[in-house]
Amino acid sequence: CALSDYLPDYINCPDDYATVQIQFDQYPEEISMKLENILDDTVLFETSSYDKRLAGQTKYERIPIYFEESGDQTYRFTIEDSYGDGLCCSQGDGSYELHIGDAVEGQPLLSGSIFNKKEVWLIEVPSSSSPTATFQPQDEDDDGDDDGDDGDDYYDDDDTSGNTLPWWCYIWSC
Repeated sequence: CALSDYLPDYINCPDDYATVQIQFDQYPEEISMKLENILDDTVLFETSSYDKRLAGQTKYERIPIYFEESGDQTYRFTIEDSYGDGLCCSQGDGSYELHIGDAVEGQPLLSGSIFNKKEVWLIEVPSSSSPTATFQPQDEDDDGDDDGDDGDDYYDDDDTSGNTLPWWCYIWSC
């Protein structure tokens, strides 16, 4: 493995770690991520925000995930934007990718850039075949009142056309 000189001794190349590659928009302090093993409820990696000096830059996070002798594993990857505008495109061309193993080798297992508040992926890593990732749709009603409004006024649900528009579309043309 090309990066073996830079990884901790407990990570054996190539497939017992995940690599998250994130290209930040102009507000990295709004981004948080979490990777958890849902079979044993272990949080393997969690960030609450990133330093604003990372605006427009790329960062790699290497996360130990499983060992072949552990058998089949299932993980949940969550990325959130506290402002609710994702990584692209109004505040820069940000994106993210998750790889099993090294990010410079092969295609990402999952990727994204355009989302509102949160994206969640279910990652299955069987011990005898290739890993898979399944997007998990999220209910945007996070304030608990079942009205479709998450309570942050990022979207205005009073649009009479039936479309949900960002609030700034009522002030500036969208």
